[in-house]
Amino acid sequence: MVRAFSRTILATIVLASASSAGFSAPVETQSFEISTTILAESCGKDIEANCLGVSLDATRLKECLSRNQDVVSAQCRADYGKAFDAISKRISARSAVWRACDRDKQKICAEAQGKPGETMACLLKAPTKSLGWGCNQALGQAGYR
Repeated sequence: MVRAFSRTILATIVLASASSAGFSAPVETQSFEISTTILAESCGKDIEANCLGVSLDATRLKECLSRNQDVVSAQCRADYGKAFDAISKRISARSAVWRACDRDKQKICAEAQGKPGETMACLLKAPTKSLGWGCNQALGQAGYR
């Protein structure tokens, strides 16, 4: 029950954080699911015991765990920094898609301009060969392909 509850909370944190990203794409990214699973398994009990009132924001939750590192489990201390860094990298990669695919959006998905959901659907439906190398790489790093 703790894991399911914590995984739900952590998934909410990831989704909330994903909407506020603005960094450049990393070389490698780890999926949100893997990162939140690591956090749920390593830190679920610690989050519930020490950070329950904290806003569902990855930055604040990471700060809470860091602030309480003297009482969180050794496994959580070992894993939470890596998991939050992986979440941050995936968020960065997702925001880099829009820059990396700008030319492709205009060329291939002109009819969807101004509609982010439709633009992304168009890019994902487009054959890999019709998109530029940078756009394909960004889509892969963001976990869309």
